Amino acid sequence: MLAASQSFVAQVSTEAFLTDFFYIFATMGAFIGLLALILLDGSLVQPKNLVDTFVQKLTSAFVGGVAVLIAGYGIWNWQFDQAYGVPDAFRQSLSDWWILGPNMRTFAQNVDPKVLAGADAQQIFNVFFFAFAALIGAFIHGMGIERLKPIACYIMSALAGGVLMPFLAYLTWGPVGPLTNLGLHDFVGCFGLYMNVGVLSLILAWRLGPRIGSEGGFNITLLAAGAVLLMIAIPIFVIGCGYFEPGVGYFGISNTSSGLGIVFSNVFVALSGGALAGAVIAYQKHNPLYIFFGPIAGYIACTASLDIAAPWQCFVLGLVGPFVMLLGGTVMTRLKIDDQKIVPLALGPSILGALAAGVIGSGLPTGGMPGLTGHYAFQHAHISLGMQVIGTLVTLGCSGVAGLTVVLIIEKTIGLRVDRATEQAGLDHEFWTPGSPLPVALPAESAVHEAL
Repeated sequence: MLAASQSFVAQVSTEAFLTDFFYIFATMGAFIGLLALILLDGSLVQPKNLVDTFVQKLTSAFVGGVAVLIAGYGIWNWQFDQAYGVPDAFRQSLSDWWILGPNMRTFAQNVDPKVLAGADAQQIFNVFFFAFAALIGAFIHGMGIERLKPIACYIMSALAGGVLMPFLAYLTWGPVGPLTNLGLHDFVGCFGLYMNVGVLSLILAWRLGPRIGSEGGFNITLLAAGAVLLMIAIPIFVIGCGYFEPGVGYFGISNTSSGLGIVFSNVFVALSGGALAGAVIAYQKHNPLYIFFGPIAGYIACTASLDIAAPWQCFVLGLVGPFVMLLGGTVMTRLKIDDQKIVPLALGPSILGALAAGVIGSGLPTGGMPGLTGHYAFQHAHISLGMQVIGTLVTLGCSGVAGLTVVLIIEKTIGLRVDRATEQAGLDHEFWTPGSPLPVALPAESAVHEAL
């Protein structure tokens, strides 16, 4: 039962409700991004695996999201309890913010602002984290598409979305985390989301091995729909990575001074730079996939600096992103690792973006919280290339160790991959009842066999 007691007017002011709807809007953008990922992967699988791709990806997404409700949001909020000197900060944060905790069982108007200011917005931000963990789950499925066992996929989605991503966000995303409070800068999850999934995908695709008969063509309609939908979703959820201070301005998640107009402009010029570079590569390679993935690579290359860069800087980074993606795809081919999507798109461009933010934002004040002094004073730290390098190495190390450990344990116990007969027959045939009213597959609309 939800708790109801004394009412605090400040928690339900018009200003508070405007903030609430701002984060609701951003959260729904992340869920639109999830739909886009479902369409994108559906476009790249063989028809005999289409239904399972949709089902397993959506299930993985919700498994990751529910894991955040159990522990993930509390892990991220740990940094704030530390900054404000809460005793036994880690345990207290987990206790307060899991799905049965007091902060998730009390109406905002019944929460003392001295205890939890902006309670509605913070409860909604929990769902924002849910949505990003859902994206992690969807990415996990995409890492082993057409061959990963469902149970292995769901275990990894829960751990990656509910534990690893929030822990990396605690370190690298937020104003008073251990690294961000020292000057590390991020804005849209360059470290905890994109770099993290790039490393995990490299490990999982390596251990799974190549798909059997993965040259089945792609569905250009689903691909175009997914890519355009993702480009619509990105500007919507990106703005939720900052906050408004009425009468003062808009700040990035690291408490770096910014502006909503510049952030919104930066997203579109990053996508534009990636689109132009992707088109050049597409014509050179005679492969239309690059024009669809180029804008995404351009955006990822800017994720760490969208709140501090000038539009021309994001345009340049956006132009470079697809070429880094091309290099990553070439490396995957030479290593014979079956991942021409997530690793090339996420790993190289995110590393580029993390380092570029250290150059673009060098010396800018960041970190800390308003009203605090000393080690956690507002904007006491400064962005530097050195801290961006440290953040990159920490993220690569944490993701690599955690990912390899989990993957090897699953591989040696329940197994990672479906058996060969199931893979050859198709996952739809194995897991979904023949004769179902649902369509088993959509016909491929193109016979293009070349991956990125």
